[in-house]
Amino acid sequence: MSIFNQSVKVVEGKTVLLVPKVSIGSDLIPKMPAFYNIQAKLNRDLSIIIYKAMTRRFSEYVKMADSLASVGARGVRVAVEVPEVDKVFMNDLNPIAIEYAKSSAEINGVYNKCSFSIQDACHFLIEHSTPRERFEIVDIDPFGSPAPYLDCAIRAVRDEGMVSITATDTAVLCGLYPNVAARKYFGHSLRTKYCHEIGIRLLLGALAHSAMRLNIGIHPIFSHSTRHYIRIFVTISSGASYADESMGSLGYILHCFKCGNRRASLVINDNCEECGKKFKIAGPLWLKEIHDHKFLSYSLNMNIDLSKRCKKMIEMAMDEVEMPPTYYIPDKIADDLQVVTPSLNKIMDSIKARGFKATRTVINPKGIKTDAPSPLIVEVIRELSDRYDKKI
Repeated sequence: MSIFNQSVKVVEGKTVLLVPKVSIGSDLIPKMPAFYNIQAKLNRDLSIIIYKAMTRRFSEYVKMADSLASVGARGVRVAVEVPEVDKVFMNDLNPIAIEYAKSSAEINGVYNKCSFSIQDACHFLIEHSTPRERFEIVDIDPFGSPAPYLDCAIRAVRDEGMVSITATDTAVLCGLYPNVAARKYFGHSLRTKYCHEIGIRLLLGALAHSAMRLNIGIHPIFSHSTRHYIRIFVTISSGASYADESMGSLGYILHCFKCGNRRASLVINDNCEECGKKFKIAGPLWLKEIHDHKFLSYSLNMNIDLSKRCKKMIEMAMDEVEMPPTYYIPDKIADDLQVVTPSLNKIMDSIKARGFKATRTVINPKGIKTDAPSPLIVEVIRELSDRYDKKI
């Protein structure tokens, strides 16, 4: 039976995609006959923006690998919407998925710009691991953990190229299974209110470990957590000095569950300096920046159409550069205090008035990043809430 008998057309960006009919309007997205997640459109929208900015770094032939392509939603969109990419390679182990990808490529007139293969993702990437065969951009978007593909991805991307990775095993990365996180990502996760940032940093740390063994360093460009997944964009640089720099970017996040104090550290310290309680430890993980302000600023100024949501997310990421590697959720603090939650803007203004920095975070729309100590944040929320109660 032709796939057209069980398919529908959807539009993402400037691209028409042929996808399985059963994937549309279903809460539980089926993997068969091929996987398509319409809710991951934002993921792909952001990829188009980042890839477009990335390709302008290269003057030569640009190749992109969608190594776990499924129906080719990302790969075909890149072929259509990022003309700076000369060749898009779409690979998936499911032959029906590749038929969908081929059909979408034909519909959009980019079939000749694409290459299709039906292989295990690592086998596909290793085939492209020699210097002349490597890609400028490698994307990894699996079901669940990307951990099995990190080494292969690093080997298949050229020097100064980009690796973009999605992880949907957020239960592992966000602290429900810390020992599994240690096994897969080389660092323990921790179940905190900012666990999604810990998850991002664990994924970056795992990628750094894979790269360092090959005398390669990584440089995060943009990271975010949306719905059920975590997403990172990273460039790589070959050389022992870059690998050493990455190694120096790894450390721990120490969290006190009694008073809420937290801090980043290159070493493990036992006791909280605020209350004396023993710290819980997340890591080793990536401690340095997870966004590149210069790159993201360039992305916003490319004169391309940006959705309001994508533009806002990139701007928020730029704002939180050089901020501490954790965030606070005032809603949660107010719940613990049993008071009304003040507006985020009022909380940030009050923190700034006391001489500290405060910004929103792209990782959680309800979160605030600040260099203020935890007791001061609690004090600010209590004080603002008291003012609100007096007005009533």
